[in-house]
Amino acid sequence: MASLVHVAVEKAQLEGVVKCHPDILRLLVSLLEKLGPLAAHPGFMHQHSIDSVGKYIDDARFDEIRAQLVSGKGVDVTYRVRKFDVISCEAADNLPSAQRRQCVAVRGMNEVARRLEPSERGSSEIVVAFTGGGTLSVRQNRHPQRMVVLCTSTRKVKKAFDALLRVEDAPQLARLFAEAAGGVRQEAAGPINVSRLVKLDYGTYWSLPAWYANAVAVLAQDIFRLHAFVSATSASVSRALFVDRATAHRQESGTWDTHRTLIKATLHRASGGCACRLHRDSAPASKFQRLEFRMEFCGCLLTTDGKCALHCKAEHVAQSERFPGICMLGLNIELRCAHELSTSGGRGGLRLPLNVKDEKMDLVFAKGFVTDVASCGARLAQPNPSYKELQLDVDTALADLGDLRLKYAHVGDQIMQRDAIAVYMLRHSSALGKTGRFIGHTRADCNAILKTHKHLFRVRL
Repeated sequence: MASLVHVAVEKAQLEGVVKCHPDILRLLVSLLEKLGPLAAHPGFMHQHSIDSVGKYIDDARFDEIRAQLVSGKGVDVTYRVRKFDVISCEAADNLPSAQRRQCVAVRGMNEVARRLEPSERGSSEIVVAFTGGGTLSVRQNRHPQRMVVLCTSTRKVKKAFDALLRVEDAPQLARLFAEAAGGVRQEAAGPINVSRLVKLDYGTYWSLPAWYANAVAVLAQDIFRLHAFVSATSASVSRALFVDRATAHRQESGTWDTHRTLIKATLHRASGGCACRLHRDSAPASKFQRLEFRMEFCGCLLTTDGKCALHCKAEHVAQSERFPGICMLGLNIELRCAHELSTSGGRGGLRLPLNVKDEKMDLVFAKGFVTDVASCGARLAQPNPSYKELQLDVDTALADLGDLRLKYAHVGDQIMQRDAIAVYMLRHSSALGKTGRFIGHTRADCNAILKTHKHLFRVRL
């Protein structure tokens, strides 16, 4: 997990857990019955009660939730020693910068896992997960009589119940955690390192490995400096790039000459929200969905004589030197701010073209690396690819990119200072004119960022 710093993780990857036997719920229910009245919820464990525990997990089926808790059917009970605290992205934005840097994006959710400080770690937690979502957790406290229960609803709304049990009930609370710790230990899951074909009603796509998603994120950050762009979407929060998932799509719905391969890296919500205001005076009325880093190209498999069926008349067929065999003609890269369909049927949002071919910028050295990463994604979307070999080749490409960035002074304090200037100017709606320079009077160091960050700014003609 430490090496894939840009990839969102599954909750199961954060830490190992102990799977508890459902019989432990009898002891837990007995304690919850005693906690309710002490926490001003006398009907906490009563059937049909207005303040039933089920109300705080799923208010649409609160009696069913309570019944699951009492019977142990349809629930999963685990015990863990807490090292992370899972919180919403909005809550993470309010943390001090030092704590925010300790956060890891959680895949498929608008949540991050904050690594607890040394003084906070070590406390135990029993988590009851219900079918359909929602959890109830009991957190151990240093005070032997104190019982802390946190209910998280299916809508991610949290409600805490905290009270001191009677002295004679404290041994029962200690016994609850002791029995939970004696369950079957489950090792922490590792990242997904293979491709998976996902079949849906409207089509199919490939879910690509975590190590590849990390390589795409490195491309987006170290070459296109997109962390500066997403940081500018908020007034005061500096954001890191986290890829929630990387996918490969083969687009063949139109005529044969429009068929394309699309490699898409969906950014996690921790990497920012709607970016339209950075290039528009107002955001679209339709609801924001996600930020996407996209690489689109021909993607046809080349024949043994190096020809492409789609571009058979082309004089030269473009392909990656490191990952050959895929036609790379028509390679286009963009960052898209995707929104839902509006009432008029149009899809709002922003498309930000990203180009490494501009001779006026200092990014031409990275052209081969961009082609390599895109071509590798197409190779991973084929049946039974050689994952180990491809991963080693990607690691080598990343190392070569590091050498090139050092050679072209694309590392160190200078580029970080340019990032800071770009964030400031994006937040203040700076734009480029026809000449490719900033409109209005700007300092020399501000104009210098055009060599590395020009593609992030809107152009006013």
